Order: sequence, then structure tokens, then C-alpha cells
Amino acid sequence: MLSLMLWAGVCQAEIYRWVDDNGKVHFGDRPPATQKTEKLEINTHTDWKPFDIKVYYQNQLLSEGSSTIDVSRIQRSVNLVYRFFDEILYFDFYKQVPVTIKVFPDMATYSAHVMKVTGRPAGYTKGIYIGQTHEIALYFHTEKMGGIESTHQTIKHEVSHAILHSLARLVPHWLHEGLAEQMETLVFQDGQFVIRPHEQNRAFLARNRDRTMKVLDFVEIRSDHWRAHSATATNYAMAGQLIYRLFSTSYGRSCVTRLLQDYKRGERLRSYYLLDKHYIGGAETFRVHWEQWSKTDMSQPRSVVLR
Repeated sequence: MLSLMLWAGVCQAEIYRWVDDNGKVHFGDRPPATQKTEKLEINTHTDWKPFDIKVYYQNQLLSEGSSTIDVSRIQRSVNLVYRFFDEILYFDFYKQVPVTIKVFPDMATYSAHVMKVTGRPAGYTKGIYIGQTHEIALYFHTEKMGGIESTHQTIKHEVSHAILHSLARLVPHWLHEGLAEQMETLVFQDGQFVIRPHEQNRAFLARNRDRTMKVLDFVEIRSDHWRAHSATATNYAMAGQLIYRLFSTSYGRSCVTRLLQDYKRGERLRSYYLLDKHYIGGAETFRVHWEQWSKTDMSQPRSVVLR
């Protein structure tokens, strides 16, 4: 199996997908001449160029150097997520308009803006991606919520939603939210992407193991059921830990990338069947690996490094 580590090391290689006589799916840059192949539209870049991210405070456009908000840090946070999707998950942003960030001083003004734009209440959300205006709205988080660090984590979380909403709308909730949770702890250091553990998710899931669904049922959960159970936060914690576990191995990262590319192309197969196709050993092995890891304290690995 071709791992993401190998893909990242072959910047100019063309990647193909084919199915052998036994029905097994393969990926590689040297497809057999006897098999029907599909060329994957995967773009890798060594010269990432940041997007020009517009940041507003109470609907007023800010420039770098603003005394109200650290505009430069917000722009770096947003571009970090775009770059991750580009270089690690192979999303092409050609001709894509980057998301706009709108920050409000408190939850009340944030909620009023969300209601005005969407016609729906914001509830107790920390921030939200609004698809019709392609913007992320949020407010300064209180110290009790985590302060400025929580504010920036929310920005990165919502940028992930913005990307998938724009380019791969069929992505199921568990994958959508799981990826967004990883972006909260994503940093770029020493020339590589590093995803740090999400301690809140880890601790919450460890305390609530008896309330979690079986993983193969979880990946099949419908949108209405997801929303009905969202108040407990169990779904979000499980999705986050599940994607962290997948990112921690080369074959898991490869599986995530293939799932996203399938959904980006408009694939409508259920998650179970796509996991059965793309995960080494199929869906049953996926289940076993998750159950083995989730029964531990989930503290390993200490971080996930992606190049």
C-alpha cells in the first residue's frame, strides 16, 4: 500500500488508482499496463503562497497592526489549515475564494449577527461557518472558555468546515467534525505539520466510554441523529479521537485522504463500504484497531507529525 509519507516525498509524480483481478484497490505512480486505471487529480506544492485573508471586527475591515485584534495571527491560523489541506490532504484551491473572518466582542453581538444572516439562533456555539456568505463568525472567548487560545482554535476548526463545505459537500459528520477537531491543535514547526493531542476530547471520551456508540455504527450515523445527540459532546469527542487515531499511522492517513478524495468526486457510498475498501484489512480491522486503542488511556502517540 502506498502511504502518505511516500506520496509527500514524490512531489511531481502522477498517482493512479486501479483495481486488480481480485477486486483489491491499488494506488501508485506505476500502474500495470493490463489494468484500467484512473489518474487522480492530486496536486502537491513546495512553494505555498498564503491567501489574503480579510478580517473584520464588528463588520469593519481591519488591517495588519490593528490594536483591536492580532490580524496577522488570525491570517496565519487560517492559512495553516488551508496549507494542511493542500499539502497533506491534496485539496486543490485553484480559483477558490478564501474564507472571511468576522470577530465580535461578545456572545450577544455574535448571536445577533448569526441570527441576522442565517435566520437561525447561534445557540451556545463558540463560532460558526456560514455557507451563504462564506464567512466564519465568532467572538472573543472568555477566560473561562479558554481565552484567546480557544478563540484561535475555533477559527482553525471552522476553517476546516469551510473548506469541506466548499469542495466536498458529501463528507459525513464524523469525518467533517473529526478533521475540524484536529485543526484546533495543529501547528507548523521545524518545517512540518504537528497535530497535538486534544486533551479535552481524550479525557471526555475516557470518562464516557459507556456512552459511546460502536464505531461501525458511529460512522453511519445520520445527520438528524447527529444533531439530536450533539448536546452531550460525545459525538465530537469520539470523532476527534477517531481521526487522531487514523492520522497516527501511515495507512490511517492514507485512508482519510482516499475517503476525502472520493467524497470530493461526489461518491455517495456509505462510510462503511468506503472504509471497507480503503482501510487495510477492511472495516472489521478498522473496528478492532479503534476498540483496542480506545480501551487504553489514548495518550499515545504524544503527537502526530506529518511532512
